[in-house]
Amino acid sequence: MIEIAYYIASKAKQILGGTLSVNQYKDYVLALLFLKSANEYYKSNDSFQSDENKPLLRLLVSERSSFDYLYKQLGSAELGKLINVALYELEQANSRVIEGYEINRAINFESNILGDTNERLGKLHELLRLFQKLTLTDDAGKLMDIGALYNQLLYIFAEEAGKKISNVLTPKEVIGLVAELIGNNKDNNSLCDPVSGSGTLLVEVGKRVGIRGVGIFGQEANWNQYALTKMNLMLNGFKDSTFFWGDSLSNPKLTDGDRLKQFDIVVSIPPFADKWAIEEAEFDRYERFQYGIPPRSQATWAYISHILASLKPNGRAVVVVPAGVLFRTSESKIRHQIIEHNLLETVIELPQNLFYGTAISTAILVFRKNREMTQTLFMDARKGYISNKGIYKLSDAMVEQLLSTYKGFLSGEQVWQENSCPAYIATQEEVRNNKYDWQTVKYVEEKIERVEVDVEATLQRIEKLEKRLEFVNEQLEYCTQQLIRLTNRK
Repeated sequence: MIEIAYYIASKAKQILGGTLSVNQYKDYVLALLFLKSANEYYKSNDSFQSDENKPLLRLLVSERSSFDYLYKQLGSAELGKLINVALYELEQANSRVIEGYEINRAINFESNILGDTNERLGKLHELLRLFQKLTLTDDAGKLMDIGALYNQLLYIFAEEAGKKISNVLTPKEVIGLVAELIGNNKDNNSLCDPVSGSGTLLVEVGKRVGIRGVGIFGQEANWNQYALTKMNLMLNGFKDSTFFWGDSLSNPKLTDGDRLKQFDIVVSIPPFADKWAIEEAEFDRYERFQYGIPPRSQATWAYISHILASLKPNGRAVVVVPAGVLFRTSESKIRHQIIEHNLLETVIELPQNLFYGTAISTAILVFRKNREMTQTLFMDARKGYISNKGIYKLSDAMVEQLLSTYKGFLSGEQVWQENSCPAYIATQEEVRNNKYDWQTVKYVEEKIERVEVDVEATLQRIEKLEKRLEFVNEQLEYCTQQLIRLTNRK
């Protein structure tokens, strides 16, 4: 599969990369993969993802939304419009389209960004020919895991863009860690990401913890990211999910009347650098800021406040945040309230430079409502990485150690300050004594390997070295005097 993904990305760069950046052309490539995949579903046998633990890909494809139909229109002067119509009809037939925010409003194949009419048609011809040659089924006619292929392309485009990527993409290791922190049990009935980005976190966590499409909810403010998530959800068999376009802070749409809709699990990576409008926070109709109102320049705590208000009475949230959230003085009163309301279960500081698009230091916060224990687990994973082309990757050994320590903490086991993953279980009083600073360094001490020293032997060695130094000084003094005599003779 990875070979196919790199092939698509390489050819797309040849076709579009001369005039467009990766951030500009990736959406067009992913949209055509969406159309091609839906088309191939009907050509394959119906055995795709027959595993009962995986959602089925059941996309309805009208004639005008089929890739075969588009390829037959290759000579049409309105090819861009036809692709837009195909995207519109495919989305309308396969997802809960609310308020008319269609994929093709975000990804427009008639856009001048692709060049003037002739240049645009030339590029579309080449792209359609690329996907026409692409085989997405095996020798038995079984369709490959298209959702996985889609997300693989997202990561390849992120690698290509490097630091110029327009949005932060979650590393696979972090996604896996978030999913495992949640675990798969009968209480996982609904999952939400109120700031979904391209949908990778929402989709992968949903698949790993076994939550079906009807139990998946999300919202995204950016049109292009909204479109990517809609396609991502459908290609991963979650077409019955509920997903909205809009800003979760200023215009939350996952609501039940005058209250926020609540979920068993919320996972999210809020924007790392974002401001927000605090003017109406004091009188917020959804009562999201009961623990305090974050500063205008720090939106992360506003998102966390929204997430906590979106949890059911026994709900859990796993949120990836910039490390500044742990210690900034401007948000200390909120951290104070979170501790006093016994909501913080775990803090994991991650290595820096993990995320495509930013080198910022990050942390994972695990929140749980109605906790029985009052302690908080602090784990320091900052050194648990391997480096690859300037990007750090959270090591498998560190992920395993983090999960083992976390599960032990939940079951009441003692936590050891191991050098590979320093950890500490802090009481509320200890957090208070640290003025509600959540940096792991305040609680975790690295285990320093100590070597037993033979004091008597060391003293004897020092004595010998002192005698040696005395002899060297005498020799130096003699040589200096000789040099002076020779100089005076001249």
